[in-house]
This record gives sequence, structure tokens and C-alpha cells, in this order.
Amino acid sequence: MNNKKPELLAPAGNFSCFMAALNAGADAVYLGGSKFGARAYADNFTDEEIIRALDIAHLFGKKIYLTVNTLVKEKEMNELIPYITPFYREGLDGVIVQDIGVLTLLRDSFPKLALHASTQMTVTGVYGASFLKNMGITRVVPARELSLEEVRDIKDVTGLEVETFIHGAMCYSYSGQCLLSSILGGRSGNRGRCAGPCRLPYKDSLGNTIYPLSLKDMYTLPMIQKLINAGIDSFKIEGRMKSAEYVAGVTSIYRKYIDDPHIPEKNDEEFLRGLYIRSGTCGGYYEQHNSKAMITLSGAGYMGSSDEVLESVRQKYLNRKPVLSVHGYVYIHTDKPAVFTLTYDNHSVTVNGDIAVSAQKRPLSEGDIKSRFEKLGDTFFQMDKLIVDTDDNSFLPVGSMNKLRRAACEQLEKKILSDKFRDNEQNTAKGIATTNDIGDVCSRQTAQTNIMAASVTTAEQLDTVLRYSGIKRIYIDADLVTGSDSDKLCARLRSLNDREFYLALPHILRKRSYRYLAVYRQILEKTFSGVLVRNLEELEWLISIDYKGQIISDFTLYMWNRASNAAFNGLLCRSTIPVELNKGEINALGGFSRKEIVIYTRLALMYSANCIRKTLDKCVNEPSLYSLTDRYDNVFPIEQRCRHCYNILYNTVPMSLHNQLDRIKARGFNTLRMDFTVENADETDRILEYYINGGSFPLRDYTNGHYKRGVE
Repeated sequence: MNNKKPELLAPAGNFSCFMAALNAGADAVYLGGSKFGARAYADNFTDEEIIRALDIAHLFGKKIYLTVNTLVKEKEMNELIPYITPFYREGLDGVIVQDIGVLTLLRDSFPKLALHASTQMTVTGVYGASFLKNMGITRVVPARELSLEEVRDIKDVTGLEVETFIHGAMCYSYSGQCLLSSILGGRSGNRGRCAGPCRLPYKDSLGNTIYPLSLKDMYTLPMIQKLINAGIDSFKIEGRMKSAEYVAGVTSIYRKYIDDPHIPEKNDEEFLRGLYIRSGTCGGYYEQHNSKAMITLSGAGYMGSSDEVLESVRQKYLNRKPVLSVHGYVYIHTDKPAVFTLTYDNHSVTVNGDIAVSAQKRPLSEGDIKSRFEKLGDTFFQMDKLIVDTDDNSFLPVGSMNKLRRAACEQLEKKILSDKFRDNEQNTAKGIATTNDIGDVCSRQTAQTNIMAASVTTAEQLDTVLRYSGIKRIYIDADLVTGSDSDKLCARLRSLNDREFYLALPHILRKRSYRYLAVYRQILEKTFSGVLVRNLEELEWLISIDYKGQIISDFTLYMWNRASNAAFNGLLCRSTIPVELNKGEINALGGFSRKEIVIYTRLALMYSANCIRKTLDKCVNEPSLYSLTDRYDNVFPIEQRCRHCYNILYNTVPMSLHNQLDRIKARGFNTLRMDFTVENADETDRILEYYINGGSFPLRDYTNGHYKRGVE
């Protein structure tokens, strides 16, 4: 049994929430400032408020983690270091990051700053966590979909601090891999602007209006002891968009059960249900991979909060401030400077004031002096014991006493905080990222431009693509070549010497899929020129086996800026342009000789551990297509990837950049790629015929994605 008490980490969307969290017993608070945070619509903190919050937190031995957990565009990167610098100097305890480029810049600029990998990084196992450890991460917040066993594995294998969610709203998609709000309305979750379309109603195949993408809120009081035993370092409450009452109320209850784990009391459960719970609760994914019981189905709105609960929280936690008990000694004697000493714990300051004079009328009594020095104003100090040393014949003006008291309080606060302040030392080292020598295998690729490529997920798509000699590179889904006909298919591919074949690994790689890694390795060595990786798990696995072929990253391994591209130097032959960048932002990246761009695909809007078909029908345990229809009668195809047990929800129409093709070719990208997902043979053939041989574009409905508009 693990006896270490985990950190209780509370959210704060504004200063009131921050103070509420401290009052309710939080060990640490995570908050966002004016830039780079994943809750753009929270009140958030001004720079001055962050500085003050740091000082207050450190006075009470608490910590603050700043959210810098969005993807950052190239034009914004020069703002990053100046933004963080004053907080770093003030003793910022950690930064939560999503962007690999942000990670490397902060690591190299602020050597004493703890870096935490956001759940937006979609860390799903020990490989991804190991990669980030090598990049300088000290704490990882894994995907919320992981089981307790998978979380424990990350802790045991990597030795990293692990932070997991214990309460609050949950996303339906793997965090960091959702484009639903981005594509439908231009509000990107990767930029902190998610509009929450997963909470809207949809129609199933029978025409029933339901809420199949709306997860119930996480609630883990009954399993607190299990979570503690797993060795999790930090328990995180979701809610930077929530009120101070919510923050204080939820924090206080979990404080109670972390300090004394026991069966939840009925009144505590009812108390939590009175704080903005979304139509029921569930235990998250710790003990189940997915379940219909996790989905609200009948509605997505919050149940009303209890006025009685809210008022009790206000009275107990919001209408007061935390204080430190101090001891004081005041010396006032005629013709001598007044002296005031304040002591807290092992910190002590002594301040000299104005010279006291002989009293002309009534001298200062001990009571007079105590009345001025016991009340410490709007400071966070409370006088526990005050010794007065006076000759009973002295006088000191009220203003002088107040000045002396304020000066002592200010100096004591500075002394308590002194070990938190930092110089802004710069580290010129370029980090400790893992490297891999790929120079020889990739060098021949850089001189080529506008090579036509296609990725396929089905046998009929592959057969169709193979008929077009203009497709020089073919990316084949790993599930397609690891089935019963694997040997036959691989032999066929090896016989086609005029093409390059790449193994496209799963979009989500978790422990349940590790059993396929040996198979992937075997067929990679025998059949494929290279591999398409979708996440950090797969990249680190290839590093761990010293893979010598070409490694290409898909657009789900985000590189929005030059720093993030540079972070993968020596690891990747090519990277795929992110689909949320517009043409101007793409231009700013440069390096097109090592980049691929997707010119046609049906964009995946969500990858989810929960299964739509299992929720609305039953688990059939074989790949299939399902669909949902929104309130505008748009149909979203949903693919079940049963081998790895995740769903892919696709956009209602394909993305095609055929109208932009001349401009794209003029940039000289290494590779122009068509990704085929749910298309049948005929649909695949018509798209290929257009892009290879020209003619009229075969689709009436399509989108340019973000190529023109981008995201905020």
C-alpha cells in the first residue's frame, strides 16, 4: 500500500477561485494568464494577479502551475519567453504544456522551471511518457482514457510524476485529438476555444434524438484509496470555467477523503451533486475501457446547483482569507528608535522606526501599543502573541506606528518568499532529447518535390490505388497488413519495385495493442520503406528498437511552429502539415522539402475510447461503419477500430484542396498526399482519376478545411 499523500490540485479561472481553492485545502492551483492557455473563455488572470497569486501561494507553502497548454503559431512564439520571464523570476512552480516547440524553448530558457505534459499531448502509455521525459518533462498528465493499470505502468517504468483527473467534466474525444469544434465552427480545442459541440443532440440510425457524445462528469470519491495506492502524485480537479463556489466545495470534499480515505458519506455525495454536476456521474476510465453508463444520452445540460450548498460554501470558504500566525515584539522607549520584530516559524525580521519622544500629556500604554500592532491590516498575518516593551513615558504618533507595522509585515513576507525568487539565468544547452541518425535514409528524399502519395485503410482502396502508376508512395494501414492474409499481401507489395510502401500505425496506441508491436517490427523490416507515426508512443517505440527506415509523422503529431519542427530533427524524414493552419501560417513554417501536405481526406474529428455502436446498439467486435446525424441533417460517419478498441468520427464531407493545388505545388512540398478513409472503390477511383489525370472534380460537397481561414 502506498502511504504517500498525493497533491490536491485545484483549478482557478480567476482570483476569487484561487483564494477559494487555498481556503478549501488545495496543495496547488493551476491557472491561466493572458496568453497560451487552453481556456480562452475563462476570466483568467492578469500578469499582476499571477505575480500576487504566486506570492500568496508561496506564503502558505502551496504551488502554482501555469497553463501554457495550447498549440502556438510561429508568429506568436517570440512572445513566449517575455511572457513567462516575470513569473519565473517570482518562483513559478511549473508550466503545463502541449506544444513540443514551447516545451523546448521553456526547457532551454528556464532551467529550474518544472515542465508538465498536458493531457492535450495525448500520452497513452509508457513510450510516449518516456519520450517526453527525454525531452525534459518532469510530470505527465496522461490521457483521461487510461486505466489505473496503464497509469501505474507510466509511473513505474518512467519514474515521472503522474497527475490524473479525479473530478469534473470529461471530453468524449482523446484530448488533443479533437477537431470537432474547430472544423464545424472555427473554435479550436487546441487553442482553448472549444465550443462543446459534443454536448449537442444528434440522431441515431433510428431517428431518435439523443446525446451520445456527452460524457457524465467524473466522480472518484469511492476509489480514492485505489488511486492513492497506484502512486499517483497529483489529483486534479477539472473546472477552470467553474465558479469559486464549485472550486471550494469540490476541493474541500476531496481534501477530506485524501486525508482520511473511507467510504463516501451520503451527505458528502449529496453536497457534490449540488455543485454543477452534468446529468449524473461516472468513475471515468480507471476501471472500464468504455461503457454506455458513462454517457448522459438523455440530456447534456447541468442539473441545477443547490442554493443551500452554494451558500454554505460561501460562508465557510469564500468570506475569509487564510492567515499565518506570527509572534511580535515591540520596543518603544523615550529618545530611542521604535523597534518592531515579527517572527513566523524560522523567519524573523526586525525593523527600526521613528524616535519616540517623552509624552507631553498621556504616554502610550501597553494597551495602546497592542491595539496598533496586533491588527495587521490586509496582510496574511495574524498576531498570535505580542510582547510590548515600553517605559510607560513615551509617545509615538499613530502614523509612525502604522508605518513601522507595515514595514515589518512587508519585510517578513519578502523573507518568507526569498528562497522562491530566481534570477533569469539562461541555459544555452539545447536539451536532452533522444536523437537517431536518419541522415542517410532521408537525404535522397529532400531533392524531390510534389510526389503524389495515397494512404489506404481497406483492401479495395489499395487495389484501386495500385492501378495508378502516378501514385509513387502508398501508406497502408497496419490493420490491413497484419491480418490473416498478411504474408500474401506483403509478398505482393515486395514485387512492386516502382513504388514506396509505408506502414501507417494506429492513431491510438495503448497497452492493449503492444502485442502487435513485434508483428509491426517484422513486417517493417521485410516489406516497407518506412513508417507513418500518429503519436509519440509510436515514435518512441521506433527509437527504442533502433529503427533505421524512414519515419514520417502524420498531422496528429502537431508541429505548428519552427521550434516544434526543430525538436524532431534527427528523428523524422518528413512531417505532415497540421490541418488547422492556414496558407499563411503554413508558409511561415518553411522547410517544405521535408514536409507532406494532405490535399484530400475526410478529416477525423474525434478519436474516442467510447464506442458509439456499443452505446447505441451492441459491440460487434469487428470493424464497421456507424453514423450520427446532427440537427442540420449532416451525417457523420463513425468507424470502429475494434482491434485497438477506438472509434473515429469523420467530418460530414471530405476536405479537398484541388482549387489550391497550383499554389501548393509552387511551394515545392516533398509529398502531396490523399488519405482515403471511408471511401469505397468507386469513390476512391474517382478522386484518384481527378488528381492524377485531371478533368472535372467529382464531388459536389467538400470543404477547404482550414487552408483559407485557419483558427483563432
